[in-house]
Amino acid sequence: MKRLFLGSVALVALGLGTPAAFAADLRVAPAPVAPPAYSWSGCYIGGGGGYSTGTSTHFTTAGSAVTERSTAFGTPLPAGANITDSFNLSGFIGTGQLGCNWQWGAWVFGVEGDGSATNKEGQAFELPLVPFAGAGRAGWISQTQERWLVTARARLGLTNFWWFGPNTMVYVTGGGAWAKIDTSEFLPGSLATTTAHMESNTRSGWTVGGGLEYAVGYGWSVKSEFLYVKFDNYTTFTNAPFATSIGTVAPREVKLEDYIWRAGLNYKFW
Repeated sequence: MKRLFLGSVALVALGLGTPAAFAADLRVAPAPVAPPAYSWSGCYIGGGGGYSTGTSTHFTTAGSAVTERSTAFGTPLPAGANITDSFNLSGFIGTGQLGCNWQWGAWVFGVEGDGSATNKEGQAFELPLVPFAGAGRAGWISQTQERWLVTARARLGLTNFWWFGPNTMVYVTGGGAWAKIDTSEFLPGSLATTTAHMESNTRSGWTVGGGLEYAVGYGWSVKSEFLYVKFDNYTTFTNAPFATSIGTVAPREVKLEDYIWRAGLNYKFW
């Protein structure tokens, strides 16, 4: 009987000790490690595309020998008078970009360069002008075309902004811009081949804008951005054939500005 009693006591003690041992094991088990927050630091390459609009105006310059309306002879218009009213340009744009980011806390500092091909163009009828000493110019058309665009910009971004997490960056950007711009003047119809003239110019300007970029993982991110580009006014038709079979191709000053909406995909390779 005594042995039976002692064995029962030992079994009860063992049963009471086992949950305590399990509880001790649970208390010392390591907590799962949270994944590290996404870092925007590094260099990337990417591409994208979108839609671009703009406005252009052609003005007279000091050497533009044109006068108003139907007066064949008279005082030339002063520099700065409109040859065309402001007209719109539009077209698609395809872009490749390369850049690097450095992140400090929630702030991201970066530099980016991109090159774009575009088919943006626009045209307008010229105002009722005639050459200073020549035939009338009724029906003449002026045209502005943009062939390519390059920008070099700084970027300043912020993560964890508002309800966005570390994988989302809101940024502003700005820097320099360069483009190849074709300026044309022509008279439609059978005389187009004897009156048309075009000159190409590579011009510089500046750009500002902003966007939103989201890291989807494995080094990839997607972005959407807007850029405003303003080019310095420039004089063209300086090498024009000033005497044609119909009239005079006059030197002119050209104004151009761009509005670009585009989306892109980046891969962080380092």
